[in-house]
Amino acid sequence: MRIPLKYRLLMTAGICAVVFIAGCVDTSVNPIPKSVDYQSQLKVVNFVSGAGAANLTMNGKSLGSAAFGAEVPGSSTGFLTVGSGSKSLSTTFGSAAAKTYKFALATDYKYRVFLVGTAAKNDVYTGAQRYIFQTKDSPGAKNLFLSDTGLVTLFNGSPDATLDSVSVDGAAAISLGGVGAGAASKQALKLRTGAHSLRIVCSGTTSVTVPVTAASKGRYTVAVYDTLASLKGSVFIDD
Repeated sequence: MRIPLKYRLLMTAGICAVVFIAGCVDTSVNPIPKSVDYQSQLKVVNFVSGAGAANLTMNGKSLGSAAFGAEVPGSSTGFLTVGSGSKSLSTTFGSAAAKTYKFALATDYKYRVFLVGTAAKNDVYTGAQRYIFQTKDSPGAKNLFLSDTGLVTLFNGSPDATLDSVSVDGAAAISLGGVGAGAASKQALKLRTGAHSLRIVCSGTTSVTVPVTAASKGRYTVAVYDTLASLKGSVFIDD
């Protein structure tokens, strides 16, 4: 049976349209990746009083050793990039029982992970600092990196003290509201570029004085650690 002319014309037009559309497909578009690499960044700080150095292994990979009051990677090294998600941090101490800590890291966040307590009782605390992509010159990061100003967050790494107030260069004390173990101040201190002295009053009467040299757009964590009877202070560079 012969196909009428009008149907043959329609069929021909349809085939030409299909060929034309296929020829317009953009083959230069990047293919969808088979998997996505979810990442976070971290450093681990050893604030476990009386336990000695901490040898750290996370998810089967050695991170190295952190002396009491120190961090891994060290202050001269950047934050370690790792896969995000659940973590198992196995720790052996020089003077305390081994322990495995469990925690999770959110994707694209930069963390400092603190081990806080005593040789007899200790735990892990994670502090998210910023998104990985929020750098000093990135759009939308103005509040995180201030020109001619350093931002300081106070962290309590002592197992039995509270952070009550702080004064900068002898000025009037600023209340911290009693920051407990493993916690950080809610607001960061703004320090003009240069050398400063922070006096942190803990548990009512005990105080620790920590020198801080602030750089323009610098970000720091000032930590108080060890037991109330022998409190210490240290400065960690965030950015």
